[in-house]
Amino acid sequence: MLESYVTPLLMSYVNKYIKNLKPSDLQLSLWGGDVVLSKLDLKLDVLEQELKLPFTFMSGHIHELRIHVPWTKLGSEPVVITINTMECILKLRDGAQDDHESGSSSTSRSVSDSSKAVAKPRRLQQAAPSDPDLPPGYVQSLIRRVVNNVNIVVNNLILKYVEDDIVLSVNITSAECYTVDDMWERAFMDITAPELVLRKVINFADCTVCLDKRNASGKIEFYQDPLLYKCSFRTRLHFTYDNINSKIPSVIKIQTMVESLKLSITDQQLPMFIRILQLIIALYYGEIGGHKEGEGEEGSGHIREAGASLPGMDVDMESQGTNQYSNTDIYMQTGSPDEADQGWVSWAWSFVPAIVGTEEESEEGLYPQRETGGIPNSPQQHTHKDPIVSIGFYCTKASVTFKLTETHSESSYYSPQKVKSREVLCLEQQGITIEVLMMGEPFFNCQIGFVGCRALCLKSIMGVRDFEENMNRSEEDAVFFSCGDSLSSKGMTYLTNSLFDYRSPENNGVRAEFILDAANHKETYTEIAGMQRFGAFYMDYLYTMENSSGKGSQDFSVVSMEEVVPTVQETSIKRLVVGPLDVKLHSSAVHRILKMVTCAMDHEYEPYSKPQREIIEESHGPATSEEISSLEEFIPTRLTCLTLLQVSVTVSMAEFNLLQALMPVIMGQKAAPGPVYVPVFQPARPLPSVQFVVERVNVEHSVPMYAPELVSTVSSLSQPSDNLLHHCYAHLYLKVFGFQAGLTCQDSKGGFLPLIPIIPSFSTALYGKLIQLPAYWSKRSMVPTTECIFELPHFTVQATRAQTLLLQAIFQSWTHSTISGAPLTLSESLLNEVYKAPGVKSLGPSPTLEGSVQNLELKFCSRATVKCASGTVGAVKVCARTPGSGEGVKEKLVPLIQGPSDTKELHMSRWLNEIRKPESLLAPDLLAFSVLVPQQGDNCRNSGAVLLVSVQGIAVNLDPILCTWLLYQPHRGSSRQQQQNPGSVSLAKRREDEVSVGSTPLAKQPSNQASDYASSPVKTKTVTESRPLSIPMKVMPDTTAVESWTTSEERMKELIAHAWDAVKRLTLQLELQSCCVFLPNDSLPSPSTIICGDIPGTVRSWYHNQASMPGTLVVCLPQISVLSAGHKYMEPLQELPFVVSKPILEEGDAFPWTISLSQFSVYTLLGQQRSLSLLEPMGCTSTLAVTSHKLQGCSEGRHSFVVCLHVDLQPVHVKCSNPQ
Repeated sequence: MLESYVTPLLMSYVNKYIKNLKPSDLQLSLWGGDVVLSKLDLKLDVLEQELKLPFTFMSGHIHELRIHVPWTKLGSEPVVITINTMECILKLRDGAQDDHESGSSSTSRSVSDSSKAVAKPRRLQQAAPSDPDLPPGYVQSLIRRVVNNVNIVVNNLILKYVEDDIVLSVNITSAECYTVDDMWERAFMDITAPELVLRKVINFADCTVCLDKRNASGKIEFYQDPLLYKCSFRTRLHFTYDNINSKIPSVIKIQTMVESLKLSITDQQLPMFIRILQLIIALYYGEIGGHKEGEGEEGSGHIREAGASLPGMDVDMESQGTNQYSNTDIYMQTGSPDEADQGWVSWAWSFVPAIVGTEEESEEGLYPQRETGGIPNSPQQHTHKDPIVSIGFYCTKASVTFKLTETHSESSYYSPQKVKSREVLCLEQQGITIEVLMMGEPFFNCQIGFVGCRALCLKSIMGVRDFEENMNRSEEDAVFFSCGDSLSSKGMTYLTNSLFDYRSPENNGVRAEFILDAANHKETYTEIAGMQRFGAFYMDYLYTMENSSGKGSQDFSVVSMEEVVPTVQETSIKRLVVGPLDVKLHSSAVHRILKMVTCAMDHEYEPYSKPQREIIEESHGPATSEEISSLEEFIPTRLTCLTLLQVSVTVSMAEFNLLQALMPVIMGQKAAPGPVYVPVFQPARPLPSVQFVVERVNVEHSVPMYAPELVSTVSSLSQPSDNLLHHCYAHLYLKVFGFQAGLTCQDSKGGFLPLIPIIPSFSTALYGKLIQLPAYWSKRSMVPTTECIFELPHFTVQATRAQTLLLQAIFQSWTHSTISGAPLTLSESLLNEVYKAPGVKSLGPSPTLEGSVQNLELKFCSRATVKCASGTVGAVKVCARTPGSGEGVKEKLVPLIQGPSDTKELHMSRWLNEIRKPESLLAPDLLAFSVLVPQQGDNCRNSGAVLLVSVQGIAVNLDPILCTWLLYQPHRGSSRQQQQNPGSVSLAKRREDEVSVGSTPLAKQPSNQASDYASSPVKTKTVTESRPLSIPMKVMPDTTAVESWTTSEERMKELIAHAWDAVKRLTLQLELQSCCVFLPNDSLPSPSTIICGDIPGTVRSWYHNQASMPGTLVVCLPQISVLSAGHKYMEPLQELPFVVSKPILEEGDAFPWTISLSQFSVYTLLGQQRSLSLLEPMGCTSTLAVTSHKLQGCSEGRHSFVVCLHVDLQPVHVKCSNPQ
């Protein structure tokens, strides 16, 4: 009796996937209770249609299939299906592109075929309730129990993927799927009334993933280490139903847990691994065909965003969201409602493996369809709502180890090459969570988080044995990147509310609540909440489609622009937060990272998709007013926000430098030939370093979701509104808060000394926008293509000369490498000078030079015909501080440069006796400029460039303290060991020569440089090493060869020709206020009574109050103004883009220039309030005319110039007296 229902059910499944079976044989042996089928071939075309993967199956075999049916105990024992050894080989679909281009006709056809193929066996199942001859509900419920409790076991599953020279194979020793009770223990369960829940578990044992390279004949010459070796994980499935008879669960939760995931990648696997990641990204963005038409279109919107290459996982998620919308849409188009529903769910299942990871693909792709029971196909049931699908992946600890391989051939000729690999770098992560929540079309959300992440150096790199076991280096030294917390401090937050969390609602018999609307989602999952849960990294991607009309929501990408339903509003927001981050870039880390980059670039793969040229479709007439109003109301955009919190980057002095072997390769040149000599590694302590600290960085990036449609519509309008135009750009905002830089030093214990600030904390902001699809805008010259705005409220640099020498030494240790890789050594006295121990008396404090810039604003704007820029600098101040010592000597502040300063009166010494108004806070900006340059390549009749500049007065005090700062020498500490060991002294002397030879261009080198470096006596190298080994050479070889330089005269002529091209049509307006230079004999510190840094005020107070005023020479440089011909004065700061009233069109039209200088004077100030004049104030007005014509005889058509200068001088008075 029961057999007549159960048998066709089982047979329909087996028959569907397996070739040439005789149903009669199958039926007989099924009734016996056990079936054993051997050496079966799979129906590859059915599998491809079922899974809808963009791959074709090259082969698929099952070695043995067993089906066990306990006929006598069907109500209490499960049916067991066992597959022993299943092997499939896949490759990328060849005709993917053709299929993609052939349009929707073929697409919808293939889809409907596959839908029918899927639908058939299910119809057998669904035939049950409507057939009058069937027995009552008892049998029905029994069949449901049988289906819900089927056990599936797969032993030895092998999947292979081949492409180019890549072979990726996945091997799973065993996988088992069975039904469980509420404690997740194996049991025979049914869906019962109050809970309506079904739970299942899939356990995977020993999953191994290998990635190998095959040669031209398809053989793998030598096997690489597996990417993943014998990794086990478990998946829990939790289905909640609305009522006992519903066929589709209303909530589906699928979650996978891995305790430890250890990936290993060798230098040869790295390019292949990146290639496979690129393949995944290209497939999801629809850049390779193989998907349906709708996806391709939606994909085109995505491609631009993919430009900012996101981490692989994140990209997958987003695009999977995409595929979902398009697929449904195609099913809607196929017409019959029964297939439409079916499409969604079969899609959802084929979607599961893609997220949970390649390993599970085979099982989960096939089983859950059986488990969910049938899928309603009857039209009257079509109104059911989409199920809520929640997918999760959790990993407690993961690590990625990079290895470098060396081949060793065996002694005998025939034996294969062996590969030895050496670990160099390891990336460890703790507490990884990936969660996806979706409900049909309108809602898709993906969250990714890491609790902690760190990277460490292992063993040795390029022959430098820096972290071998015998070096006894501490683990803190090895870690060069750390971010977030450890699991021990965070606890199990990464598992919160998952099926593996015993506190989650599902594990306590409660129905889970899901947040499925955007507003609520944003309130709940804030960046702060994300960081509290994870700590190192948190990403939240949310896509919603809100639809107010009752009709099925429509997909923009498929519908053409005219039919857009204005009620669909799509939003896409990606938020990424990176927690406290600490990066230490020492030689060991930098060489390892760059070595990985060179390995990744070592391949010859073609890119998957070439950027297509923009084709402008002639727009189908102007857009209708309804379209415009709907666009005005809502334009979908993609928004990405990135926040970095508390980043600190420390760059140490290079302990060894072999970059000349790596940098040229990365920059795309040939590597420098010649052997690389390897230094004996000695960790240098103390190790000076530069540290950069940022409190917070915010980046926001937004682009229109459907750029082509939007831009073609808006660019066809004659007067688009600001709002529409605003959305045709990609916008980028960058804000940096609390950035500071300084010197620190790693002491012998490995800890860092507190930061000595060089650049105190400042904040800055940058905004930029870029037009989308510029080809559409080429005829609209008024529309800006790019715009940038940069703002810097205040910026200060302060340093003693010793600190700058140390910075220079750190910089040179990276830019110049000795061939032997030996580091340049530093004198201890310089270090002691910079990192003073507290309480140590220094021999006379060295002055600190401090410069600051305030209110810097720059704007840049580019259009089809011109580029223009404008900017202002508020104020510039430079002063020197000499620190006070403890014995009552106060800190002295000597102002050196001050601008803007009111210098109008300073040309006569009278100002000293008059009352001077204090510098007002509302002083004009020191510098204001606007410049406009025509784009090259246009018609030659375009107008010339424009330059408007205005500079306010500047006061300069060339104080002797400046010379003290410049001529500073570190004190030479007497090192006793050097006197005892003459060998090391000669070595030290020679080291200094070498340093002085190489650190600046070889010949011209000031002798004092050598004293900054004294060899540390620790070095035990022999003195007899050959000389050329340690001459420093540049890391990046100069590209220009010596021969290419022409003689200086030729260069000069070229230079003049270029300058003339720039000047001949330049509209120039230049105003320089007077610049006043004071040259005192002795230092002039600013008294505490006046505003800090006011130079004229300081001079005046000395002149009046101090009898011992040092003799001061005052040179008052003239005010200068230059105007080109025919130009009317305009404000120097213009709104961009600006237009000049009379543009200059002809060559040389800009001349004559009118130049006027006024109030140039020189006088001296002496003690006892005496002032003596040397040169009375004077000025002149002149006119400059320049014309040029090409000489006929010259082969190259050089310019010759005729210059006419007309000068009107005012009388000149020069006086002199004894004291001067």
